[in-house]
Amino acid sequence: MGLIHAWRMQKLVSDARTAFDRGDVTFGAGFDIDTRARVSMKMIRKEIDLIINAVEPIGWECVSVQPFLASVQIDFIRRR
Repeated sequence: MGLIHAWRMQKLVSDARTAFDRGDVTFGAGFDIDTRARVSMKMIRKEIDLIINAVEPIGWECVSVQPFLASVQIDFIRRR
């Protein structure tokens, strides 16, 4: 993961901040799971928590985490 992961997290936070400043009501984030690698549920849950903990301080509130095949979609709404 390393530098690529850090860059993607930085871009995710930047996109969340831009959407919040623009006045968007919702924001979606997600990531793909490599089905060829043996990725444990613990690692997936850790990644979900990492994304939520990075985006919520901006002013978003996580409302759903939805798995779909080999990806995870996380939806946020603007906190009032």
